[in-house]
Amino acid sequence: MRREQHGFTFIELVMVMALAGVLLTAGASTLRHALAREEIDGWARSIAYDIMGAQQAAMTRRTNTVLTFQNQTYSIVADSTTLRQQMLPTHISLGSITTLSFDRRGIPSAGITLTVTSALSGRSYIITVETVTGRVTFSET
Repeated sequence: MRREQHGFTFIELVMVMALAGVLLTAGASTLRHALAREEIDGWARSIAYDIMGAQQAAMTRRTNTVLTFQNQTYSIVADSTTLRQQMLPTHISLGSITTLSFDRRGIPSAGITLTVTSALSGRSYIITVETVTGRVTFSET
């Protein structure tokens, strides 16, 4: 009489576990990189929209609006009132620009080019404010 085998051998289980570990490690790395790419994209959009919001606030309030960029933080101030303040994650850095202001007609004090870079994903975005019109654009480099 022949005995039937049920289940898996220890070697088969070890091989399946090793293969699953390799696949999970590769997937986690890819996911982490994708999340870093999405995060820098979101921050670049947010900064560009905040600059547009500062311009709109200057026109709506009929006063000067000042954006200040320092290290990992930027803020928007109008009439000594802080309208918005944001702190970036540590892996995202801003370019060397320090301030930008809009007059009561929404015209910027100067045209700027601000670089936003992520150390995790290696992606960079350039945010541009045109001198005369104040038009704000951003694009990936």
